[in-house]
Amino acid sequence: MLSKEDNQLLTQTGPGTPMGDMFRRYWIPVLKSEELERDGKPQRVKLLSEDLVAFRDTEGKVGLIDERCPHRGTSLYFGINAGCGIRCMYHGWKFDSEGKCTEIPSEEKDGKFKQSIKLKSYPTIETNGVVWTYMGPEEEQPPLPDFYWMSLPDENILVERVWQECNYAQVMENDLDYVHAAFLHKAHHTQAVEEGILSSDLGINPDHPLVKNPPVKQAVEDTNYGKRCVAVGIGTEKENAFMEIHYIFPFYTYPPRFGGEDGMWHAFIPRDDYSTWSWDVQFAHNRTIDVEAQHQRRGLKLDKELKKQINLENEYAQDRELQRTGNFTGIRGIANQDHAATETMGPIVDRTIEHLGTSDLPVIHMRRILLQQVKEFQKGETPLVLDNPSLKSLYSDGLYDDNQKSWKDAFPMKEQFQLKKTVAKL
Repeated sequence: MLSKEDNQLLTQTGPGTPMGDMFRRYWIPVLKSEELERDGKPQRVKLLSEDLVAFRDTEGKVGLIDERCPHRGTSLYFGINAGCGIRCMYHGWKFDSEGKCTEIPSEEKDGKFKQSIKLKSYPTIETNGVVWTYMGPEEEQPPLPDFYWMSLPDENILVERVWQECNYAQVMENDLDYVHAAFLHKAHHTQAVEEGILSSDLGINPDHPLVKNPPVKQAVEDTNYGKRCVAVGIGTEKENAFMEIHYIFPFYTYPPRFGGEDGMWHAFIPRDDYSTWSWDVQFAHNRTIDVEAQHQRRGLKLDKELKKQINLENEYAQDRELQRTGNFTGIRGIANQDHAATETMGPIVDRTIEHLGTSDLPVIHMRRILLQQVKEFQKGETPLVLDNPSLKSLYSDGLYDDNQKSWKDAFPMKEQFQLKKTVAKL
């Protein structure tokens, strides 16, 4: 369990909060590139409790600016995006993609006055069909993280984002929880699934090592990107299944996968303290990804705001007969199952009354590093710097090996990911 103070420190990410200010030192996915058209409709986006507007200007540049016009506060979402800028519908003030005021037609002379107006804006970078932003101090801006999936062909990648109705931390904790799959995602019977696909929308086959036996034997290793979480489950009569989850500081993950299965990368970005942008990048290593099968197994149906249509209000379409005969939850869709588990905790779970067990080891380590880093950040220390050469080849894998071997012998960490210990000079 956490103290009330630590739970608040972990979950509050708005402007001026310690965690929020630390998160602003890292690159954040904002929108899919296809959501913005040149001189097209702007898009509202909330990040870290800030109300922003994104737009693509006449030249194709993406602007990410404060939603409120600095004149009288009218929403620029309703403005006119044309001529390399967005114009407020109220008095015609116009701003470019960097937030500079370029026209004030409501004033007879706007020279010096115009030059004094600067709208809050954030830099953007586009890659692999995703618009990214950095919201921290300019002088502290790191390079864009070079994740493994970014080097794959576009046809090997499926990018999605969804609005999740709870705090980012409980969403991310779910991703680091090996044992939940053996219950929440378990199908009662074996099903035919396409090559590389982990599951159907019903769940994971009961003979898969993630659900065959709860992989309660776990270990966590420090790395130069965050944490490597290892689990050992039953594979065959003579072999164990060795699996890994990668937690990349501060809000990215690779959940467990086996050789031959499509990979998945997640980012869990706070909209505000009560909701999360959950990003899913599914990727096939050496072939075109099966978009239809991946959509079907995750089961998400979204409205125009990217909110789920299968949600708490309709009890996630839970079918009690299906729960008896088909799968553990009675809910179809792997993502819907995850969202049901995390959203029904409430918008911000009270960690002062929980009872953690040994199977929660990765969750404990994730909280520990986040709280340690943010407390050091409050003292003026620089938070963990991500190592791009490591990220470029990092993804979750899994294998079978002799059940007499230790996990360190069967599934050792690659040297390039090891955390280099600094030795104080006397």
